[in-house]
Amino acid sequence: MKVAQLVDILNDLDPEAEIQMAIAAPVEDDDESLTVELYGIDGVLPRRPDDHDGESVVWLIGGDEADVEELIDAIDADDETISPDAEVVELVWDRD
Repeated sequence: MKVAQLVDILNDLDPEAEIQMAIAAPVEDDDESLTVELYGIDGVLPRRPDDHDGESVVWLIGGDEADVEELIDAIDADDETISPDAEVVELVWDRD
């Protein structure tokens, strides 16, 4: 999905609605059962085109709070798996 497509879809929705990611995955490789994990969007990470065959890519970041924090720490530490100029924008979550 392209950013413009997502923005177009979101423009038609309630601006106060919470956005969640629904990640579907097989329960087991040889099983037709699926599991769905729901995560809020905690941040947005624009990626370097060099890391994606010249394509502009944006990551929507979500997951368990500890995992998201670990990702952010890896970005801050210039982890080799993260683009050196990666920057998370609008990272927000309830810490209550």
